[in-house]
Amino acid sequence: MVAFTTHVNGQEQEISIAEALDLSYRNNEQIKRYSERVKQKIYEDKAAKGNFLPSISLMGGYTYFSENIEMNSSQMSSSLDELGGLYSAAFVEAYGDQIGLSDVSAESAYSTMVSVLGQFPDYSNMVIDNQEFLTAALTATQPLFTGGKIIAAKKYAKAELQSADIALNQVKDEIANELIERYLNVVLLQQVIKVRQQIYEGMLKHKEQAERAIQLEILPKHVLLRAQVAVADAEKDLDNERNKMQLAEMALRATMNLPDSIQFKVMDSLAYRDVYLDFDALLNKAYTQQPILELIEQKEVMAKQAHAIEKAKFMPNVAAFGSYNMFREDLTVIPPKFIVGVQAEINIFNGFKDVNNLKASKHLQKEVENAKEYANQQILLLVKSNYTNALNQQKLYKSHMTTVALAKENLRINKRRFEEGLGKSIDVIDASLLFEKSKVEQLVALDGYYKAIANLYTAIGEPENIIQILSK
Repeated sequence: MVAFTTHVNGQEQEISIAEALDLSYRNNEQIKRYSERVKQKIYEDKAAKGNFLPSISLMGGYTYFSENIEMNSSQMSSSLDELGGLYSAAFVEAYGDQIGLSDVSAESAYSTMVSVLGQFPDYSNMVIDNQEFLTAALTATQPLFTGGKIIAAKKYAKAELQSADIALNQVKDEIANELIERYLNVVLLQQVIKVRQQIYEGMLKHKEQAERAIQLEILPKHVLLRAQVAVADAEKDLDNERNKMQLAEMALRATMNLPDSIQFKVMDSLAYRDVYLDFDALLNKAYTQQPILELIEQKEVMAKQAHAIEKAKFMPNVAAFGSYNMFREDLTVIPPKFIVGVQAEINIFNGFKDVNNLKASKHLQKEVENAKEYANQQILLLVKSNYTNALNQQKLYKSHMTTVALAKENLRINKRRFEEGLGKSIDVIDASLLFEKSKVEQLVALDGYYKAIANLYTAIGEPENIIQILSK
């Protein structure tokens, strides 16, 4: 774009169809949008790989209490009494002989102590003298078994990436087809304008000849009126084609996304070239290269992996975990430094949601299969219709070759006869209009021929092939 602008330097620049297509690929906003989607899917695919790796997190926090924590001793009195009884029994059993309690059994000491402690009033609440707590822990989790969910998710992400890449190519094909069609419209109108200009100039010349003949009293005055009408009609047709050219150039500029400050002019012209078309080969290429079929293939992969993900929900999730606790000594309940373990989880019931999602994924696979069959039918129709249209336009163009040659010769003869005073003015006008009509129809047929071939190449995923033909 920068090189193109510099080369133009404020002047009108001729541009070939290959250069126009290159500008469209680099400047078209639709292509830019799909390119960004591809980049997005690249990173999503990389993110899916992260599911195979352990997850490590660091958690930290600060907590402040307005008052010290108190433990309600009334709710723990029976436990404390029992604990006192156990200590008494253990003490008597260990030191009873030494302190003269050899005749007291451990069971008796236990029951006596529990009974005595039970007669005491409730204990006062126990106060923990700490209002600030710092917590920090490093935790790691490693999935061990997920029923194939992680693998299916990775394959799904890969299929999405490939789908985005195929969609980008599909958009490029569509933009290429649009560019070729609009470029050919401009080329066609350029040549039609030449024909209209030629006829207009011929009508002007004929009017001047009629005026001289009337001055010499060779022709009656009403002949001039018919010649003036023919000139006005020719001028109207020429202006109409020029207006069409402005609209066609605007459309072509939009596809290339060129600013209005850059002036351009197409440099190619329509010239017939015989193109060999093998229907069977083209159809086979369409079945293997058509982007829509490639997209459906990736949709099949995605539907299959979506089904695998739903099946994995019926399998247990097993993961290993480990945790390292920091600031342990400041906590009320001191946890260990390290905690490691293995945990398994499986859903028992969730309202038949997983069952219904699994059934839905099966129908999604069948939907994609039906879409593939329908796409194959449409590809066949698309290739066949464009192939038939190309042959018909080719035949129509060749049939016009004889018509144009005869119309041109007829115009030459009638002009000569009129100049020699043997022919009528109306014969010259009619011959001019006949030549104009046959020549324009021939150009339209040639334009239709190339557009049908362009659509055919787009149908097989190779729209740029038409450029090699037009550039020869």
